[in-house]
Amino acid sequence: MLISREYFTLNEVLADWGISESELGYVVEMGQLTLSVRIYGSFSVADRKDRPPKPNPDFEGVVDLDRRDAMRVLRKQACPVASFVLNGGTVMTPAGGADWVVYRDALLVRADEREQLEATAMAADAPHANDYDRFLAFELQGKHYLFTDMQARALNYLFICAVTGDPEQRGVQILAAAGSASVKLSYLFSSRKGWRDIVHPVSGRRGYYMLEPSLVVSMRLGH
Repeated sequence: MLISREYFTLNEVLADWGISESELGYVVEMGQLTLSVRIYGSFSVADRKDRPPKPNPDFEGVVDLDRRDAMRVLRKQACPVASFVLNGGTVMTPAGGADWVVYRDALLVRADEREQLEATAMAADAPHANDYDRFLAFELQGKHYLFTDMQARALNYLFICAVTGDPEQRGVQILAAAGSASVKLSYLFSSRKGWRDIVHPVSGRRGYYMLEPSLVVSMRLGH
């Protein structure tokens, strides 16, 4: 019998969804996904935002992060947070007390948040990390391209970053997304001479690359 759960770890839902860190950052930044965390200890709690908080020396529960705090945790991997949201109210660290440090690996996703995202953004055929097969073989401007699985993963990562508003990516991040142990992007693509036609170095940003814009448009129209 499956256990009914009120929340899941962020890592397990990411594994189920098969989305990249770039996609995760996008849906959090756009307010499409609220992240949560379990806290415990001495806090000041208000059941509504318009009411003064009352001290609770032994609070424990799952609380939501403000969108900007969630983005900070994702970017920095860990950072102190002073205030959380709980059922329309607030949970705050008491005056003079240390802020709660939220770690990336401790982030949670409430069941209702998961269901909402799966029913909206993810159901709208948004690109995912596991959709890399679109880049295994394709045509662009009359030229035919063939790539390996790992190379296609790198291209798909750049595609996702482009459609989510962050097209310029560091080479090391692209390699990591592809699962490559190479130290340079050119090493990963060494078996395909035509790759430089579709992966361009970013002018003025050493070590950064972006996908050919016409390829981004082509893939969006075709999927």
